[in-house]
Amino acid sequence: MITNGLDVEDGKTFEADICVVGAGAAGLTLALELAQQGLEVVVVESGGLQWSKRSHQLLDVELSGRSTKSLVEHTRERFFGGTTNHWGGSIRTLSAFEFEPHSWVPNSGWPITRSDLNPYYIRAARLLGLPEVDRPYDAAALGFGDRPRLISDTETVVEAQQWGTVPDEYLRIGQARLEETRKNTLLRCVLNTTITEVHPDESRQRIASLEGRTFGGKTLHFRARDFVLCTGAIENPRLLLASDTVVPGGLGNEYDLVGRYFMDHPSAMMGPLLLTDPAAGLFQEELLADSGLVGWATSAATRTEFQLQGFMAIQWPKMRGVQKPLTHAHGIRDLVHPNAESTPDAPPRYLNVAVNWEQSPNPLSRVTLSKQLDVFGTPKPDLHWAVTAADISSAIRSSELLCLAVARSGHGRLRRLELDDSPTASLTSGGGHQMGTTRMADDPQNGVTDANGRVHSLENLFIGGSSLFPTGGWQNPTFTIIALALRQADYLASRALTTTS
Repeated sequence: MITNGLDVEDGKTFEADICVVGAGAAGLTLALELAQQGLEVVVVESGGLQWSKRSHQLLDVELSGRSTKSLVEHTRERFFGGTTNHWGGSIRTLSAFEFEPHSWVPNSGWPITRSDLNPYYIRAARLLGLPEVDRPYDAAALGFGDRPRLISDTETVVEAQQWGTVPDEYLRIGQARLEETRKNTLLRCVLNTTITEVHPDESRQRIASLEGRTFGGKTLHFRARDFVLCTGAIENPRLLLASDTVVPGGLGNEYDLVGRYFMDHPSAMMGPLLLTDPAAGLFQEELLADSGLVGWATSAATRTEFQLQGFMAIQWPKMRGVQKPLTHAHGIRDLVHPNAESTPDAPPRYLNVAVNWEQSPNPLSRVTLSKQLDVFGTPKPDLHWAVTAADISSAIRSSELLCLAVARSGHGRLRRLELDDSPTASLTSGGGHQMGTTRMADDPQNGVTDANGRVHSLENLFIGGSSLFPTGGWQNPTFTIIALALRQADYLASRALTTTS
């Protein structure tokens, strides 16, 4: 059922088995799954069922380091369904390689493996209306198998990739699961209520309650056996750090790790990829791009050999159309492919290529509290995005390997990625994939939560979502967010049975 916090009497206390904060991909998935397993759940959502300027302004962030406004502007939402309200629906799973520690990436390695998530990826695929978990590159399945590949299928340095695409009816998770939320008698979603502080009990080892505020000036309280924060990689640490009335320095912050290791997928435009013969027919990759994201990623073997972080490139924009002329394009075409049978005056044909790459987990990349307060008196988050010179050099080297793969095909030429590796230079933007800040680790000196998302120093406070990620890989994170939420639901449900038995 759904309740508007604006209509509730001041001082009301909501009680449930489990309280979830945030109704986005992680929180809503977790809450509905727990209710289906027979637990009473209350979900607290800061926004309403629709976007509102008033709620959105609560996402205001102070910026420093390489942070740019484009890193956080339009990349988050504060209403029912969360960021899936503007999600493009392109998904990939994390490969087994991404969960492993890599000697060339400090602080890498997850406390779980890909096999731990395999059954939950399957369940997540069903929730999203997907026919398979991992979509293989398969041009023949769509009738394009007779067309040539832009990059040869014998290449081992980079691998062709096709992303899965969530069907429209499943894409906006809030809309897709709204009726289910309304009708489930074990689930109550309280809208337009912003959690401003998490209150531990006198022992400082358990959470006693959450305090919520509304724009109408009301204060609401939430009590449960277990609590889960699912508000994203910026808001999760903000709430932990701001909850310092009883525990100075914030909750779960005994080792000064809350808010650290913020990651995104830095992004930029590369290229253009100039095709040597403008009269050539469309390549497989071009045809497949009309049905979803298609591109290339450096292989695990390549990353190991050259000690690189994750890197992906996609055709952007996907749709083909009239292209603007490129300076010196004719000369480049004649240089690389002088014997082309095409008409000398034929306009060059090219593909725009966009890239995302992995940022290494860096403790100096972090969320702290600003001195500025929001309308509820809570300190705003201060985001210091620290992307290292090693991150930049890894991306540049990866782009060079992609350029060489294109050149070996004989079908075109691609210019490597040009980036400024000075510490103060702003990057073009992030990929809207904010991760880290409450990372999972077996050792509390290396992470805020354990492998189940429980804050190490608190018996009943959990974290959900991409702030758990120890590393980011190159893949879009939402599929993994949902899989982790399903895994956490099973853990919390079994924990509830153990507690009550």
